[in-house]
Parts: sequence; C-alpha cells; structure tokens
Amino acid sequence: MIVAGRGGGEGVRLVLESEEAMLLSELADQVDSVLLLGEADDPALGRLLPSAYPEDVAAAQEFTRYTRDSLVDGKRQAAQSVRDATAVDDGSDGVVQIELDQAQAWGWLTFLTDLRLILAERVGIIEEGEDAASETRDDYLRAAYEWAGFVQGSMLEVLDPIKP
Repeated sequence: MIVAGRGGGEGVRLVLESEEAMLLSELADQVDSVLLLGEADDPALGRLLPSAYPEDVAAAQEFTRYTRDSLVDGKRQAAQSVRDATAVDDGSDGVVQIELDQAQAWGWLTFLTDLRLILAERVGIIEEGEDAASETRDDYLRAAYEWAGFVQGSMLEVLDPIKP
C-alpha cells in the first residue's frame, strides 16, 4: 500500500495491491452488515452508535429516535464508497489506484474508524495500551485492525500534515 498526496494537497492517492483492495471491499461489507443486521445487544454496534445519555434511558431513546437513521446512513455511505472504489478490474495487473478528493478521503477515514471500532470489539481491545493478555486471540482480526490503523494513519499524514 502506498498513500500519497494529490497535487496541491487536495486529496489522497492510494495504490493498493488487488488483494488489499479486495480485503477493504470485504471489510466494508462486514461493516455494512453490522450496521444493518447487528443485534441491539451487539457490543460492536454499541461502539459504532454509543448511547448519548447512558444514565438516562428515556433521553437516550429519544435521541436515538431522531439521530440513528441518519448516523447509520452516513456510515453505510462511507462503506459503500470504499466498496465502489475498491472494485477490482480483472485487467488491473495486480494494482488498484484510487484518487480521492478531500471529502472522499474523510469519508474513507470515517469508514476506517468504524471498521477499527468493530474489529477492536471483536478482538477485545478496550483501550490503547491495555495489557494484551486480556485480549481475545484472533490473529486475522488483529492483523486487519492494525493494517486499517496503518492505512488510516497514512491518510491522515497526507491530509493533515504536522507543520514544523
């Protein structure tokens, strides 16, 4: 994976191996599935859509009634944009290049955040730096979590570089 700035600092260019593109597409399907089919008691869904008022059930239900659909729609649109961009063409010679303007790139960052929240829940990561012994062992999910973090960090460095 290569992440580079587009000319004039107006977005991001991603260069992915076709396997990386397929992985992102599959992970986008899984995020969408959690949003559409997730049970109300699924802790991953709870991380994506936390209660605005954990101490006040009535206020939380009222808030959810007015905001949940638009939050879910925005998260699903972000996942769909990743799926659309990572559709692998059979004649792609093993490399997929994706040009994202700033708005599209920030949408991808939304998706990557959602993905990492779900994966963190599935692996058992509660807080960064937590003792690894308390985590559930799943090397594939852990690797996907770390790789998504690398992609996210690389994109952020291009979109919002720290200036000395």
